[in-house]
Amino acid sequence: MKTLKIAGSAVAGVLLMAASAGAATPPALYTDAQATAGSTVFSDNCAMCHGADLTGAAGPALIGQAFAAPGSNYTVGAIFSEIAEQMPAGQPGSLSQTQYEQVMAYILKENGFPSGSTALNYKASLASTVPLVSQVK
Repeated sequence: MKTLKIAGSAVAGVLLMAASAGAATPPALYTDAQATAGSTVFSDNCAMCHGADLTGAAGPALIGQAFAAPGSNYTVGAIFSEIAEQMPAGQPGSLSQTQYEQVMAYILKENGFPSGSTALNYKASLASTVPLVSQVK
């Protein structure tokens, strides 16, 4: 009887760990095509301040734990709003909605979010409550 309890507890522990690991996987919020296009838009409009590798320069880093650590409580909506309404510096709102979607897709990709079959949407992204936690250490 004791062996059964211990084995049952071990199985329950493994299942709990597997469920926790699955919950930590970020959702697919963009397409590969958006992220690829976003790389070019980022290079042309953002890299001069945020660095070609997103690690920061005159502007803050947009990758890794320095950008979006678990305790930062950032959401996709909060970051997307800041990008779409305040960037690029000196010319806020000068990109098209599509370009802002593409830049956000690129930032998500570089932070370890997986791509999917549904494109990132401008209005939905502004309202998104999905936690933005970088998967890059």
